[in-house]
Amino acid sequence: MHSPSHKPMQPDIPYSRKLVLLRDLRSALRQQMFFWGRDVLTSGNLLIEFGFTRLPSPGLKGTSCYRQRHLDGVIELHGACAGWYPCVGNSRPGFLFVRTTGRCTAHHLHDPVIPGRYQSDKFIHDIDATMSGAMLFAEWLAEYERWILDRQGADYRNQCRQMLGMLPKGRPWLLAEDAAEWLRTFAQHGPRAPRALDLASALSKSPALPPK
Repeated sequence: MHSPSHKPMQPDIPYSRKLVLLRDLRSALRQQMFFWGRDVLTSGNLLIEFGFTRLPSPGLKGTSCYRQRHLDGVIELHGACAGWYPCVGNSRPGFLFVRTTGRCTAHHLHDPVIPGRYQSDKFIHDIDATMSGAMLFAEWLAEYERWILDRQGADYRNQCRQMLGMLPKGRPWLLAEDAAEWLRTFAQHGPRAPRALDLASALSKSPALPPK
């Protein structure tokens, strides 16, 4: 799959359609934040095994963040936020998801944010730029989830999802396999992707493949 580039989105697609797809991504990332927390505690730390570097979190004593090079920038994950930050000189918009607000936004930042200290003057208030950054992040996340499936087996993620559902404020989203398929579809098709629940419903109705 080719990485989505920063280019104007199809003008024939309504703003409202782009907005609801970004809401689906927000739901995916809320669930994913819990998943990453479980990955840190599993098999000696799956994030590190995948290639992340663990760093002290700036601004919050006693916490950590995880950073990994990705394309011409870095992915950084923290309990409060997650995003992609392009290198200096790259005009492609970055992407940021903030857990406390549930907001997805594009940005002009090159250095990862300090959790809780968000430079709103660097945010890009344009839904097409946000969609472009979101597609890039979703593509990376789909690759990570594919690795998790290969590494941990099919039951691991759904066990994580069950744990999330047991929390007082847990908000489990799609089943793991449906979530991963939607992320791949969204990364490839962006505003032309189906709604997450529509895709999950279609997958549930698909005939099972015969055993090999």
